[in-house]
Amino acid sequence: MTDDKPLDWGNDAEMSAVDTVMWRGDADRRLRSTISVVEVLDCEPDWDRLVAAHDWGTRMAPRFRQRVVESPLRTGTPSWQVDPDFDLHYHLRRVRVAGDGSMSELFSLCEQIAMTPLDPARPPWEGYLIDGLSDGKTAYFMKAHHALTDGMGAMLVVAQLHSTTREPKPGKPQPPAPKPAELSGLDVLSRQVSEELSRLPKLAGLAVDGVRALTDPKKTLSRVLRYGRSVPRVAGMISPEGSPLLAGRSVSWRFSAFEADFGAIRATSAATGASVNDVYLAGLIGGFRKYHDANGVFVESIPVAIPISVRQEGDSASGNRIAVGRLAGPIGIDDPFERVLTIREQVRAARGEPAVDIFNTIGPVLAWLPGQVLTQFSGTTSMNDLQASNVPGIPWDTYFAGAKVERMYPFGPLPGCAVMATMITHNGVACLGLNIDAAAVTDIDLFAECLVEGFDEVFDLAESSSDHPVGSRMVRVI
Repeated sequence: MTDDKPLDWGNDAEMSAVDTVMWRGDADRRLRSTISVVEVLDCEPDWDRLVAAHDWGTRMAPRFRQRVVESPLRTGTPSWQVDPDFDLHYHLRRVRVAGDGSMSELFSLCEQIAMTPLDPARPPWEGYLIDGLSDGKTAYFMKAHHALTDGMGAMLVVAQLHSTTREPKPGKPQPPAPKPAELSGLDVLSRQVSEELSRLPKLAGLAVDGVRALTDPKKTLSRVLRYGRSVPRVAGMISPEGSPLLAGRSVSWRFSAFEADFGAIRATSAATGASVNDVYLAGLIGGFRKYHDANGVFVESIPVAIPISVRQEGDSASGNRIAVGRLAGPIGIDDPFERVLTIREQVRAARGEPAVDIFNTIGPVLAWLPGQVLTQFSGTTSMNDLQASNVPGIPWDTYFAGAKVERMYPFGPLPGCAVMATMITHNGVACLGLNIDAAAVTDIDLFAECLVEGFDEVFDLAESSSDHPVGSRMVRVI
């Protein structure tokens, strides 16, 4: 017998402070936090089943039926409310790719859709079935606001909502549609005030702990100084200067996708003693190095940011539980092995920063700042030439309304940085999606070639691996 209840995902009635910063960052069009994914399907799914799957999915994960309700002051954390006017017909659309139906045409269409702002008065997501791809394939494109979830939370819900069989599965749980709610701005404000009052005992406890700490002033001072030195590093105040080659910024997004056998990445990880994520970053940095060489520009390093998950047991599966790690991307290092090890040590240092979680710590204070001020904190990402994330994917065959999902290409937001790189590993294939600022990278085809070369020279470090010889390469999807 099935348990007809929704997933334990997205149950918080209010937005977290970090998500609030992302949500209000949209006030600056350069900082819109739209995340998206392109799924390539082996055939055309049944449209009625696809619609029914979305209806079922929004009952299983009611967050996708909820809209954001702000307080009258537009400060503090907003609330999530089941939209009384939820209309699946608005959110789910069907379009046809132009031209020859190539992957290049597909990504061109998707980047145009991704650049279109979401309606803040509705649940912040849209889904598109895209017909007309070559070889009888179709694609599904979904975009959503980053305030809904981080990459790990997104994959958790995708794994639950996709099917493991091509045929319909009877006996699935069938929770009822969530009941619409009428929530006013004053209701939100009342909840905010109540929450602030509830924090007073905790703040008093922290004050008592602070007084007790003075019994060991030497240890306390050392801890404070370590934390104080860490804050500027985590906040990016002492990051390397951005490359003059990548200095341009605009509101124009360009998508580029790549894929490689994940086994080649694992083999390189084993050969170098570095993590999969270190190898991934080294391939990206190698691509940036070659792009600079091709343009006759030399810099020692570029500012790089990576997300560090601070999600703990008991945290909500939706929303964002991430901190920021800052690196000095060593594009001046020619030897790929040395580059991998340098990145490995930088990542370890970033994860060990005492102030790594500072934005989550001060988030409740930031949430009370006016939107124009909040964009200044969101805008700290504009100093980065590269932001890169690596999200565990789904390691088994998965289906959507009768069509097999052959590939998943993720595309993160472009909050002022030159390039946002995101990798998902889908059933043994590393799928890499790059969202590129067209003003920062002016020759995207050359940049793509350089990126492939950058990964290939890193994969060469695993040349002795019999399972994944040098033939296992990164390729651009066009």
